[in-house]
Amino acid sequence: MPTPNDPLFERLFNDIKLTVPGAIDAVIYQELWRVIEDFLSNTNAWVEEVPFYVEPNKFDYQVTPLGKGMAERLLMVFDPAQAWPEKRWTQQGIRFQMPDRIILMYSPSTATTWRAAFAKNISDPPLSATQPLPVIDTGASWVIDMYRDAFRFGTLGYLFMQPAKPYSNPKLGAMNWQSYVAERGRARTAILHENVYGGQKWMYPQGYATTARKGWT
Repeated sequence: MPTPNDPLFERLFNDIKLTVPGAIDAVIYQELWRVIEDFLSNTNAWVEEVPFYVEPNKFDYQVTPLGKGMAERLLMVFDPAQAWPEKRWTQQGIRFQMPDRIILMYSPSTATTWRAAFAKNISDPPLSATQPLPVIDTGASWVIDMYRDAFRFGTLGYLFMQPAKPYSNPKLGAMNWQSYVAERGRARTAILHENVYGGQKWMYPQGYATTARKGWT
């Protein structure tokens, strides 16, 4: 039986396998992949900051994340020299065209190095048949460790809701999926508050935010 090569996934995979022994490994891998993809897309948990050089009279820049996975959305472009005590957008109207283009509203007045913060997600295809689960950057491995219960609930929800299987159980599927959605919501809230206990309960509507707003959280 093939098992995930990454030890971060071993306990998670085994927990799911013990709960649904009738599910074949390939199906568990597929559903776990879907859950991780959904979780990262909805929480912005996996973030990478990428430095890039800007100069006058240039608006279009190719900025590619250096680690694994792919950039899913641009969270902020900031000047690290001006990022203390808080990170702030360098200018309004910056656009991100996937997979790797950042387009400025107006060109910088001087040449310098800015940083782009991207929310990332896993990317296809799997590395190999012996490692069918996604891998993430070492610095983001805490996501798998901290939110393993969410990934477990979500995967079980998908598995139990599969029709015409020996383990099909719509009721258990719905219960596990509801637990996953709740865990995902708690994770998103914690990330919005930068994992600070008792963080700010109210946030300024981002549709009205300006370059003076605080970081992407």
